[in-house]
Amino acid sequence: MQFGSLFAALAAATPEAAAQAPVVAAATEGITRYPAAFFAERQPLSAYDMVVRVPGFTFDGGDSVRGFGGAAGNVLIGGQRPATKSESLEDALRRIQASQVDRVEIIVGGAPGIDMQGKNVVANVILRADAKGSTLLAVASSFQQDGRTTPAMRFEGSRQYGVNAFDWSILTFRYVDDGAGEGPKVVRLANGTVSPSWLDETGGGDGLTAKANLKRPLLGGRLSVNTVYEREVYDWSLEDIPPAGGDRLKVIDADDREEGEIGLGWERPLTAKSRVELTGLLRRKHVDYASTFTEAGEAGRFTSARDSGESIARGVLRHTMSPTLSFEGGGEIAVNFLESQIGYLVNGAPQVLPAANVRVEEKRGEAFGVATWRAHSALTLEGALRLERSTISQTGDTNLEKSFTYPKPRLSVTWSPSAHDQLRGRVEREVGQLDFSDFVSSTTFSTGRDTAGGAELVPERTWVFEAAWERKFGKDGAVVLTARHKEISDVADRILVVDKAGNLYDAPGNIGDAAGDELELSVNLPLERFVPGGLLRGKGTWTRSEVVDPITGRKRRISDQEPFEGELRFSQDLPKRKLQWGVELFSGETETSYAFNEVSRFEIEPWLLAYAEVKPRQGLSLRVEAQNLTGRGLNRQREVFEGRVRAPGDFAYLDDRRVDFDPFIYFRLRQTWG
Repeated sequence: MQFGSLFAALAAATPEAAAQAPVVAAATEGITRYPAAFFAERQPLSAYDMVVRVPGFTFDGGDSVRGFGGAAGNVLIGGQRPATKSESLEDALRRIQASQVDRVEIIVGGAPGIDMQGKNVVANVILRADAKGSTLLAVASSFQQDGRTTPAMRFEGSRQYGVNAFDWSILTFRYVDDGAGEGPKVVRLANGTVSPSWLDETGGGDGLTAKANLKRPLLGGRLSVNTVYEREVYDWSLEDIPPAGGDRLKVIDADDREEGEIGLGWERPLTAKSRVELTGLLRRKHVDYASTFTEAGEAGRFTSARDSGESIARGVLRHTMSPTLSFEGGGEIAVNFLESQIGYLVNGAPQVLPAANVRVEEKRGEAFGVATWRAHSALTLEGALRLERSTISQTGDTNLEKSFTYPKPRLSVTWSPSAHDQLRGRVEREVGQLDFSDFVSSTTFSTGRDTAGGAELVPERTWVFEAAWERKFGKDGAVVLTARHKEISDVADRILVVDKAGNLYDAPGNIGDAAGDELELSVNLPLERFVPGGLLRGKGTWTRSEVVDPITGRKRRISDQEPFEGELRFSQDLPKRKLQWGVELFSGETETSYAFNEVSRFEIEPWLLAYAEVKPRQGLSLRVEAQNLTGRGLNRQREVFEGRVRAPGDFAYLDDRRVDFDPFIYFRLRQTWG
């Protein structure tokens, strides 16, 4: 939880309206409409606050993957997806004031003219036709126990000029990395020797984000232009202090990122039943990274300069045969690249890493077709077929080219046996994307670990079998239970790489096939009977997997997979007092990763916060948060072995670290006009 993301969430004002029950549209549409009045008693500030309060709906912000179609979330704005990837879906919804929203529609199984984006359920935020514009000014800061503050300011607005619409946003912020703190470190050698020390970590940064968007008529259709510019600087330092006051390990990292994007979207009706949508996107990013260390007369420096980019062109044709049958088809082409150059010196002497200076480029094309059939008022079927063709080439220290062709079929079924129950099923073949940074070598001075690039990586392929049951009760109560089974081919994990000189390196690689299961429970529980205005929301996901470790030959979990992730949120709305307060608990995390000579465990303790927000008059709000009330700790444990295998007799040492991050206070003052 870095506070750049918290401050990017500065949002909007509250509509004044009476509570109202949702309106279910004609059964052939498969749409449930929640008017703005439905959310009024919950005092939302933004469209995001409204979406996450929809009973039984779980917000999905999308994935950070290459391409446009595969990165989709499960919320539309005015039936469309914003033509941008640099701005998160959550940020886009937070920039829409609640007073501008007419209703939120929940679409299950599909509806004519709606891009379901590969989801069984999507939310569609419909804005008021008479909304003329608004302006927002917000300031915020946290106050840390060590004296640091994190001031932030957001200034944004929107204007309607006849048939043209324009909006902008400027955000400046500073943040503290809550993954850095102070705590003990103990190294236990195989011979029983114990070496204790004390860790002092500090991390944080500052940044600027500017956005501008324009919508206007063009060539009989509607054009949208989205632009984003981001600049962020991050610094991190570590001191490893021995108890006797001897030589200290000092590490200093600096990361400077600059990124820009422009996106174009255009849609136009061709006939009363057909519509065309075109999307173009261009992104560029540059990152400079430097890490230095000093210890016992030794010094090292690692530098990395990375340039990356993405260019996308996408076209979709949608045709509605009847209120119960619709088709869509189209294609997408994309060109992506990452160019990386690194420097690595120890005591002034250059160090050689495999795949240190490389350029990775991907050319990808995808064709797709989707059919949605509402066979009955209670039954909807969707069938889709996507065909992906990609070529990935590497040049520089590694010269290699690989091509892949993958069909990606999908079948989903939605059945509503009653007004309160709904069953959903899905079978789909998913193809993972390769992370370009996995092709480039790196080093981490705080652990002394070098990582080689994974030149032979191929994408994971997964068959997903999913079933979900949703039960609604009362005005806004709901429970959703979802089960998934996955059959995975060519699992992307960690492997052993040996260079020409015989040096051994850990590297990303494919380790074979695996199976996995997920169970997800989501609950929206009104507490009106016991606590007026009270609401309890919870979500938990249990995950298991099984793959054969390529080093030991034994079965284990896939690296970095969390067994459980969950959250529990209680809130109480007191409209007469113009107040909302609540308590939120986020579960801890446990991840284990497996290198050829190392097993690393990362544990993060739960995060607890309490908040209160008062709105003394229309458009003005003050929010106070007591964050990290339990003082969350982070534990890192590395079990390191000698040689090529993790045999018990080859155990070398155990590096056990813990750092704690202290509780702090956060304030936010926001004023909106319009």
